[in-house]
Amino acid sequence: MDAAPTTLADSLLDDLDDLSDVEQPENEQDPNEVQEGGEDADEGAVMREDDMDDMDDETTKQRRAFESLRGHEEAAEKEGAAPCKPRRKRYLDDAGLGSLLSTVRSWQTNTITGTGSGEASADAVSQRERRDYDEQEYQLIVASNRYLAGLSNELARAHAELCSAYRPKFPELEELVVDPLLYKEAVRIIANQMDMTQVNDELNQILNSNQIITISVSGSTTSGRLLTEQELQHVYEAADYIDEIVDVQKELMDFVEGRMELLAPSVCALTGASIAARILGLAGGLAELSKIPACNLQVLGQIKHSAASRAGMSAISTKPHTGILSECDLVKKCPGYLQKKALKQVAAKLALAARCDFVNVDTGRERSASSGQKFRAEIESKFQKWEEPDKARVLKALPNLFDSCDTYTYDQRLRLHSSLTNKYHMWLS
Repeated sequence: MDAAPTTLADSLLDDLDDLSDVEQPENEQDPNEVQEGGEDADEGAVMREDDMDDMDDETTKQRRAFESLRGHEEAAEKEGAAPCKPRRKRYLDDAGLGSLLSTVRSWQTNTITGTGSGEASADAVSQRERRDYDEQEYQLIVASNRYLAGLSNELARAHAELCSAYRPKFPELEELVVDPLLYKEAVRIIANQMDMTQVNDELNQILNSNQIITISVSGSTTSGRLLTEQELQHVYEAADYIDEIVDVQKELMDFVEGRMELLAPSVCALTGASIAARILGLAGGLAELSKIPACNLQVLGQIKHSAASRAGMSAISTKPHTGILSECDLVKKCPGYLQKKALKQVAAKLALAARCDFVNVDTGRERSASSGQKFRAEIESKFQKWEEPDKARVLKALPNLFDSCDTYTYDQRLRLHSSLTNKYHMWLS
């Protein structure tokens, strides 16, 4: 019983020896060379073993970090809260905007107390100080217009964040209410309410009947869920941030509107100070406004509607392909069938008036409203001609066939006339 295993082991060893004899390495080394390089080989092997140990340690650390991160995400999902995202830098936290707001507030305070651009202070200061004061005020207006354009973009980003935060509760609402301010108010009213009929009275104060009916139907069939306390708090923070943006925007707009006649007198004479301030705020300044063509001026500031809002659910009754310029008094005075045509005319003259104001400012010439007044008079006279009733048609007698013709033509026409007359008499008889 003991000889069999010994024989089997010996046969296996013999087979291994045969294989080692047959399969020799290609680069066979001399035993002396191996002995000479043995120390180096031993050191290389030790180094490779150390590297493997380091790689094992790094792999182990990465694996542990990944497992801990996955466990944190799974725990967050179990708690019902999404993983935290890094918060982007707010535009209202910009140091330049804060400095501009403080300067504007102090400037308005000085103007109100009598140290600003009033008539009494103008008599007390010299002409040089007056020019310096006007230049500082102009720079403030330019900076305010630049930040107003940035605030408009920030309002769009804040609205997108609010939509993203409230989408788990009511994903259809952002398609039904496209105006950012009305959407914010609707979100505050609805909040975490699942039954839309409970908030219809409050929604009726900001939305029309078509929207309320559509929101009620969509709310009863929505795929949304109730928000957690943390998610609802994030929604309220996004809505409050929109309010802050609107307040800062209104403050800068009031400042620019009160001083628009100094910056762009021709544009103010054509469209009015309020419309001019809003247009300059969206364009980013007078230089930027002078580069915009007339076809783009008539749609500047338009609200883009979705398919749902066009189907009778629009928050405001706006016409397609119109912007802020459609609220100008020149356009509003025209009848409805002429307003689109009038808008094109006002936009064309506004482009010219903006360029006139920019050339005066850029070259240092005196700023005058004469160009704007001239353009406004031309537009008003043209609108009057459009509204005039059509003249009655004047009945003219037919020309005599036998006048101003030669003998040959006269004979031909006479024969034709005679034949037609004879045929007519024959027909009567």
